[in-house]
Amino acid sequence: MTVRKNISLNEEYLQKLEPLLEKHKGNLSATIREVIDLADAALQDPDSVKRLISGLKREQNLTSATLIWSLKNLSGRLPDVEMVNNIIGKDIFSISSLQKCMNELGGEIYWGTTVETESDDDIKPQKVLITITGKNHDINRFLAGIIAVFSMKQFNLGVLKIYDSNTSLKMEMIRGEQVWVSKSLTEHLGYMDSAVSELYSKPDFWNVLTKLYEKMDYKMVSISKKFFDELLAGGKLPKMTTCFERYYGAHISSISPGNFIQKLYTLYSSMGLVELIDTEDDSIIIHHGLTEPDGIKKLADLLVELFRLNGQKYHPVVNENLIILKYIPRENASRHTDDPERKEGLNGEFNTQILDTLPVLIPFQEDIIKSLGYDFGKTIIQNYEKEKTIGKWDTNSFVKFLQYMVVHNELDIKWETVNGNLISGNIITCPAMDSSGTVDNTKCAFIKGMFDCCIAFAFGEQHQVVHDSHKIDDNTAGCNIYIALVNDF
Repeated sequence: MTVRKNISLNEEYLQKLEPLLEKHKGNLSATIREVIDLADAALQDPDSVKRLISGLKREQNLTSATLIWSLKNLSGRLPDVEMVNNIIGKDIFSISSLQKCMNELGGEIYWGTTVETESDDDIKPQKVLITITGKNHDINRFLAGIIAVFSMKQFNLGVLKIYDSNTSLKMEMIRGEQVWVSKSLTEHLGYMDSAVSELYSKPDFWNVLTKLYEKMDYKMVSISKKFFDELLAGGKLPKMTTCFERYYGAHISSISPGNFIQKLYTLYSSMGLVELIDTEDDSIIIHHGLTEPDGIKKLADLLVELFRLNGQKYHPVVNENLIILKYIPRENASRHTDDPERKEGLNGEFNTQILDTLPVLIPFQEDIIKSLGYDFGKTIIQNYEKEKTIGKWDTNSFVKFLQYMVVHNELDIKWETVNGNLISGNIITCPAMDSSGTVDNTKCAFIKGMFDCCIAFAFGEQHQVVHDSHKIDDNTAGCNIYIALVNDF
């Protein structure tokens, strides 16, 4: 039997019922029924309610100890948006109301935190300083994560800096672009999210790997399978660029020289490729930790190539403990080009006459010659891309560019697309080779540097170049070039 009664509740009691009203989507009848159920449970065992209240009043109880243990193990992880919405609610539209809400949440005995805010605008802030004071470091950081996630969604604020101590945390937040805002939260508060997600997705793999690294005292080297495959195959030394470009999400050539050394050290020291990198004047000092002389020399060559791809030129000096990369200023690469006419030719369109002047202008140093050709190639392809308004390169547009170079630069090469990922070049008469079949190393290095740059500019390092020398007839030698684009980048 249902008995209908009128109930009179003032605002104070309605506020107390607000959490249950939200749970039942405003249905007061359902809310009252749940309150009656709770009261009935309390009447059945009054001592249980007393124990619960007594436990909550103590600083150390099962609830607080479990919470602190959980938060300690969640360090470096951001709460998800749904959790933040459930905690804060949907009625917070200002910094001051956010502060009030967080102080109400943190006012419980076992939280014991206070939140203070300073902002240039309460509704649409550009800059905000959040100060969280509390007796537990892990609770402070968890509350900072809640505030940061909410502020990202509500105010488009990102984290600029965090000043952290055992009893307080200050967080500077500023308005910014969405990509930066999200990245800033990950860097400062969610830096373990990706690692933990991977750990849980493949626990067997990571359990074995972490144990192996521990047993080997972290004296391990991590390289891509493609790089390992090329090392086993021998021949031309491969480029160790894949891991770098995937990790940073950008091609090496797009990284500013000022940030390149730090990024290289951060990744390659963790991969075990180097131990320490120092800078001194115009030199880079690399502690390699290797013992085999040939291996040290090859590592030096690999590092020189990486810096060249970044637009920096270095000459390696190798010993049993260190690799010292000495900077090669641009003027050294062109110190023999004081003739204005020759300078103009070297900075303009490539043609075979330039190759004839190179051995006279510059003594053979492969790194310098190849870098000079790299610069030439970059100028040519940049001008072509701008003239043709190319937004994204593919094999067809790149072959057209190569054919353009053939026509305009006196090169005897036939380029064509074999399939969607393979370009073939048939060099009938190589400009670096004389009639007797002798190859001029200076010319060859220059041409390779020029084409390496063009390919890297268009496709990054996701390619393989294969040279196949052949005889055209009894008197003429040439070669085929195959550019295979790799789609795993």
